[in-house]
Amino acid sequence: MARRKKVFEVDTKVNVVPIINVSLVVVLTLMMIAPFLTGEEVDVDLPEAMASQADDTDNIEIIYTSDRRIIVEETQFSLEELEPTLAPVFQAMPHGVAVVKADQNLPYGEVEALIAALESAGAPRIALATKPKEGQQ
Repeated sequence: MARRKKVFEVDTKVNVVPIINVSLVVVLTLMMIAPFLTGEEVDVDLPEAMASQADDTDNIEIIYTSDRRIIVEETQFSLEELEPTLAPVFQAMPHGVAVVKADQNLPYGEVEALIAALESAGAPRIALATKPKEGQQ
């Protein structure tokens, strides 16, 4: 009796080209977003309050530190420079929100002056950022 030869041969090689392609896309994506992840962090002690979460579409973050620095999008401004700088931005974003992150140790009158400057710059909406109270998620 004659032995039969195998009709099918199994190829056990793994094609790694698709894995390399996906890896390169992931690396390129991370390289493109890396500059946006290295923003300067400013230490601000926000007051505690119970509030609802706001969506972050069309938000302009204004940080007012305890040493009286006003920072908008990582650029420092004085209170007098704020209105002429932000007026065109607010005109271009009619549904924008000015999110004020003011240190809780600042006098209320100074924060009120900042809010008045934002209103005169034409801010459609102004929100005050707070940190959640203990026990609130």
